[in-house]
Amino acid sequence: MRILHIISQRPDSTGSGIYLQQLLKQAHRSGHLNYLICAVDGREEIDLEGITADRISTVRFNTGSNPGAIVGMSDVMPYPSRMFRNLRTEEISHYQRLFRRTIDNSIKRWQPDLIHSHHLWLVSSLAAQVKADVPIVCNCHGSDLRQYQQCPHLGDEVVAGCRQFDRILALTQDQKNQITRDYDIQPDRIAVVGAGYDEQLFSEVNRAVRTQTPTTIIYAGKLSRAKGVVWLLRALQNLGHYSYHLHLVGSGQGNESEQCLEAAEKLGDRITHHGPLSQQRLAALLQASHLFVLPSLSEGLPLVVLEALGCGCQVIATDLPGCREVAERTGSNHLVLVPTPAIVDTNTTEIDNEDRFVSHLTDTLRPFLSSKSKTVERGVDLTHFRWASVYLRVEQIWRELTPSTCHR
Repeated sequence: MRILHIISQRPDSTGSGIYLQQLLKQAHRSGHLNYLICAVDGREEIDLEGITADRISTVRFNTGSNPGAIVGMSDVMPYPSRMFRNLRTEEISHYQRLFRRTIDNSIKRWQPDLIHSHHLWLVSSLAAQVKADVPIVCNCHGSDLRQYQQCPHLGDEVVAGCRQFDRILALTQDQKNQITRDYDIQPDRIAVVGAGYDEQLFSEVNRAVRTQTPTTIIYAGKLSRAKGVVWLLRALQNLGHYSYHLHLVGSGQGNESEQCLEAAEKLGDRITHHGPLSQQRLAALLQASHLFVLPSLSEGLPLVVLEALGCGCQVIATDLPGCREVAERTGSNHLVLVPTPAIVDTNTTEIDNEDRFVSHLTDTLRPFLSSKSKTVERGVDLTHFRWASVYLRVEQIWRELTPSTCHR
């Protein structure tokens, strides 16, 4: 098949970017031809496995003709970005014109058999409206559902295109239910395919963690309130009499990132801030750590939880549907869930009773820090979440939508 992949962000740095890269890789290995539309910053070039540069079409931001930064699907991105809710009407129109022209030209140039877009949002909606008779599927990643809540003035325009998808791919059953409810799309058009992790890279084979104290803790993700970083750091301040070291991996933008870094300074030499790391370096750090913590307020199906479990870490995460699904499917006692606080205001990520959330994190962390034994029992079965398994579920849907192409 000739598959046109579409993502409105950079095809790296985020969970949806990793998902896209794995689809490109797996599809290429299966003999399909990949084409890609993506956003880039300035004059940067894209180098991805599974696709050649001549099959990539870019929408360039931070240029003379398009001076604004990339518009992020999350409020805080790991690179300079703008928020949809802050864009003026004429900026939204300009954004849509850029992608509409690129999508239209790419379809005419490459004649794809199928379009696979990412995020139930503006660009995917555009693709559904200009696709002609090309089948189209779209991956939901969770951040799109938050944009739908935060930008009600764009909702009708988004839904108009999203209802034209031949199939929607959800990460979890809970996400499928939310799409059905919010977008008014029949559940039989939505398939739960999940998300995955690279089991060859994120494995226990090279695990080199020490069994003695101090407890080595790691957080990896954006430095933002939505990821719960500030409250994690406050909880660790409460546990200063224990022996531990925190590896803080990731970056952010603006005031939220500054708040995280200011809170991190209070831990002194108990913390190392690494900034963003490659997948290879992250895997090595996870393999050398006892405990991974993700105190996020909202997620689809967090890939980094799978990666941490694959590396043999104990994991603490908030009790979100995606994390709960991982725990239920693996039957793992390696994953401990903390009650998720209620979000009072999605725009500012204001939560109900910050002190209670910090207390829950503190109480959950304490046994891991006080235990003299740091040995982690191995053997979590993550077969369902391997990328090869996820890809087979996705490819089956591609084949159902393009039967003549797949068998010619």
